[in-house]
Amino acid sequence: MSIRSRAARVLAAAALAAGGLTAATSTPATAATSCYGSAKSITTDSNGRWPVSGYAYATSYCNDINVKSIKQDSVRTCFVPTSGNVWCNADRTLYANTWGVAATDVKDGTKFYLIIGSGNGEGLVAY
Repeated sequence: MSIRSRAARVLAAAALAAGGLTAATSTPATAATSCYGSAKSITTDSNGRWPVSGYAYATSYCNDINVKSIKQDSVRTCFVPTSGNVWCNADRTLYANTWGVAATDVKDGTKFYLIIGSGNGEGLVAY
């Protein structure tokens, strides 16, 4: 057994003893702590805006704004600064039933909304 795998087993045993893991854990820790677990449903208005009213705020759950559309589409993220004008990034392609990145490295607490290109988007968003 290599030193690296022995160290991983020791760390896993310590975490198990501390209650951080269960013996039944079979998925990687990254899957369990993924930001996708905080995903919210998307249903847009006729102009493709989500949320339909108000804004969403980036959280510490995800570093990016991620969208999973039920069909191939495009998404634009519009940011709403506390001072200044709203600005939107370029359209990004979304592939059906696959997570895609709408915006990267978004600071926690950033106010934003999405525009789904088709005007009637459905799916999930994690941020």
